[in-house]
Amino acid sequence: MKLSYPKKLSRYACVVLSTALLLAGCKGKDGDPGPAGPSGTGLSGNITGFVNSVDENGVQLSKTGVLVTLDGVTPAITATSDADGRFTLSNVRAGTYNIVYSRAGYGTFRRIGVGHVGGDQATFLGTSTMSQVSTQTITSLTNGSSNMITVYLNLTVASPVPTNTFRVAFFASASPNPTPATGILISTSTIGSGGTFATYYSTTVGINRFSLTNAGFASGTTVYLAAFGATSVFPSYLDPATGRAVYPTFSTTSSPGIAVQL
Repeated sequence: MKLSYPKKLSRYACVVLSTALLLAGCKGKDGDPGPAGPSGTGLSGNITGFVNSVDENGVQLSKTGVLVTLDGVTPAITATSDADGRFTLSNVRAGTYNIVYSRAGYGTFRRIGVGHVGGDQATFLGTSTMSQVSTQTITSLTNGSSNMITVYLNLTVASPVPTNTFRVAFFASASPNPTPATGILISTSTIGSGGTFATYYSTTVGINRFSLTNAGFASGTTVYLAAFGATSVFPSYLDPATGRAVYPTFSTTSSPGIAVQL
């Protein structure tokens, strides 16, 4: 009796071989290589989103003209927001990017580690808010009559344009003269001048001692404080090089530094 297994096996092998050759010849859209690994590094696509812009008091401003850039990419890939705040970064290869938002008079904002897969579906970033930099400064800062619960600080805030609302951010550190780059943000305060517009305003602000101990300063130690002009909206991000929060809209002019005993 003649067996037919070899013929059946041969036909099966041909089907398997043909399928393997077909799969090996497959490519991505328009002849581009398909995804290389889980991140799809062979694909390109658009990154799109919106920007919102406000002044230091949170008042809505024009959304046009914000420059959006992929950090460290050569050749540069940039886009400019339109009247609706929309922007599109075109033909961006799949990868992970830091995205920079900038505009004259505004704090430069960054979005760190944005993943982009590429392909037909654009990566949507949602809406990012930018604020003008604070123009206010704290011209004096002294210790007030503190108690076991609250540290009171006497201060004077200055603004180049008369206003009835002043904003202050307090930073603390274990070393003298903390800054946003070296200290820890302890609190922000909005100070109203009772409806009276002024370029200088003096007041007293309280900081709960728990906010200092909760930030890692031990009871019984000396903590150094400094104050900076703040904004109604203050977007922040973590600097990947230092792991510290960055507050790009706070004034860079420091108040006089003071020492507080916890």
